[in-house]
Formats: sequence, structure tokens, C-alpha cells
Amino acid sequence: MSLIATTDASERAPRTSRARRAWSWIAIVAVVLVTGTIMFAVEAEWNAPDPLGADSPRYDGARAVTTLLEEQQGVPVKTADSEDAARSALTPNATLVVTDAWGLDVDILRELAAEARETVILAGDIASFEAVIPGIEYAGPGSADPVSPGCSVPAADNAGEIIAGEAYTAPDGATGCYPIDDGFVLVRGDTEGGGTVTIVDGEALLANENLASAGNAALALGLLGSGDAVVWYAPAPADAGMNGAPTSIADFVPGWVTPSIVLALLVAIAAMVWRGRRFGPLVAETLPVTVRASETLEGRARLYRAAGDPAHALDALRRGASARMAKRLSLPRDADPETLARAVAGALGRDPRPVFDALTAVPTDDALFADLGARLREIESALESIDPWEGRTR
Repeated sequence: MSLIATTDASERAPRTSRARRAWSWIAIVAVVLVTGTIMFAVEAEWNAPDPLGADSPRYDGARAVTTLLEEQQGVPVKTADSEDAARSALTPNATLVVTDAWGLDVDILRELAAEARETVILAGDIASFEAVIPGIEYAGPGSADPVSPGCSVPAADNAGEIIAGEAYTAPDGATGCYPIDDGFVLVRGDTEGGGTVTIVDGEALLANENLASAGNAALALGLLGSGDAVVWYAPAPADAGMNGAPTSIADFVPGWVTPSIVLALLVAIAAMVWRGRRFGPLVAETLPVTVRASETLEGRARLYRAAGDPAHALDALRRGASARMAKRLSLPRDADPETLARAVAGALGRDPRPVFDALTAVPTDDALFADLGARLREIESALESIDPWEGRTR
């Protein structure tokens, strides 16, 4: 009896191909989503609001104090993100607030401070501080306990105790307020233009999360609200001088990097689509020859034998032979060897014991393997040549 090579394989091939293509598209979409999420997160980090941003509602922003200045004291707050914008916004009676002088060109800082009536620097490095108050030095960290003014500066005297930030020394000619150990939380000096400049830890004093502590709000409003306007200057990297360095991670990255990443991602997606369409789905074709179904099992058995595994080789042959003989005798495919042996022996008119041995004996060497294989083939051939219901040779 011969069988045509199973049509199940040809039916499974399109399904497998479709599943593979579906998973390929799912993988492409997943890669795009993950890459996009990473790029979005990096871009968001690069463009995150600067600390003490005038409109920032973050914990380290300054929206609370700028809102109080505008709504309670009637002092407008003008934001500036460059030297030119700050110069344009300054008026003779305006207060200049520098959110972070770290890396800012010292000449720019000195000139802007000279043009303003009052300058308040909220953060920076010692090089920037010395440009406006020569001789100032860092004196130590702040204190979690309230600190009293201890000076005659009106804004500090009216505010009373505050929760202090970093402390600095007060050189000759400068006034120090809120003493901590060997330094002061607030240091005030005079500018070349006849105004005053105040250095204070802005984040500890007037950031949104700290403004309501002790007298922080009163001191912030006293320092910033004494003029007719506030120019809130957040220096841009372009304003940095030789004394400075890049101020954010974006400044370390060349401008061509982000477009290159996007382009590489698009090229990768296009390549995946191109190659996927080029290969296309697998096409199942009908074989032009008749193939015995037993050839697969026999081929596998030969492989097992070549690998020196006669037990597995004979088992492969037995599974195929047992299934075919059970089908011919109308028995279940999984009929046990004893039942199958009795049925085969009855159909052939033989003793069932040799048939049972051929179905169950374990080969210990190649000679026994060959003998059992030959007996299986002989039994199956004999069964195919008779009518199992009448016991006659066809």
C-alpha cells in the first residue's frame, strides 16, 4: 500500500508563513515603539524645564514666587533666555534675577548687573560670584533649622527667620545675613553701576517646595519685589564664556546625532519591509512523484543507525509498521503490541510470539537490529498480500 506525501504539510505551510509574517510585523512595531519611547524620554530629559524656571510648576520651579510677585505685589515678571533678551527687558528700576550663573560669561554678568537697580543671583559657581563680589568664597552647606537675619538689610530684617541654603563668606565691602558657622546664607555687595547684587541659594529659598518654609516667602518677595519689574534671566549655553562649560546633556551632543538616529531607524524599518516582501510567503507545490509514507520513518531510522543508536532506529521503524498494520486490521493506531501481535498472527495463521518479539525485542547490536528489521518488513509484506478477513492471498 502506498500513500501520497501528506497534504497536511502543504496546508500547514501557508499557515506557518502567515504566522511568521504576522510575528515579523509585530516585532517591527515593537522595535519602533521601544525606540520611539527611548528617544521621547531622552528628548524630554534634554528639554526638561530648568530649575527655578519662572513658569515651572515642578518642585524645583519658581512659579509660586513669580505668581505672588505679579498677583499680590503687582510686579510684572519678564522672562529672558539670552543676554540680548535680558538687556532689552531691563529698565532703570528693574530687578534682574539670574537663575544660574554657572558658566555664564563673567563680562556679561558684570555688565548686566551694572545696568540693573538690583541683581539677585540664585545659583552659580565661585568664578561667577567673584565677578560681582570679589573675594567671596564657598563656606559650607545650609541648615535644616531656622536661621535669624543678624544684619540690617531691610528685606532680611522684615522676613525674620528662614530655612537656609548654602553659605558663603562676606568679603570686605559686602554685607552678610543669616550667619551659619563661618559663612552667611545671603551676601550683598555693590555693583559698578551703583546698584546692589545679592547672592543667595535660590533653590533652598524660593523653589516651589521650599517657599512656604519659615520666612522664605517674605524674604523672596522683599528681595525681588522692590523694583517696578523683574527680569527673570535663565542664561542660554550661547551666553557661556571661557570660564564655563556646557550646562546640559544636550550641549555635549552634536546637532547631527538626533537626525542620524531617526534616519538609521527609518532605514532599518525600510530594510525589514523590503527583505520581508522579497522573500514572500512559502509556496506549497504538489510533488510530481508518489512517495511512500514509510520512507520518512525509514530515513529517520537510517539516521539513528548511522549515529550508533539501534534502539531508536528500530523504534522508528516499529512505529510506522505498527500504525500501518493496525490500520489494515481496523485496530486503533495506539493498539498495544500484544493486541496487535495476536491480530496479525490470527490474520496470517502464525504463532503470535515471533510477531510479538519483532514488535518489542530490544536490539543489542547491529546484527539483531538487522534481523528484527527484516522480520518486521516480512510480517508487514505478508499482511499486505492477504485479505485479513478471509485469510487468503490476493
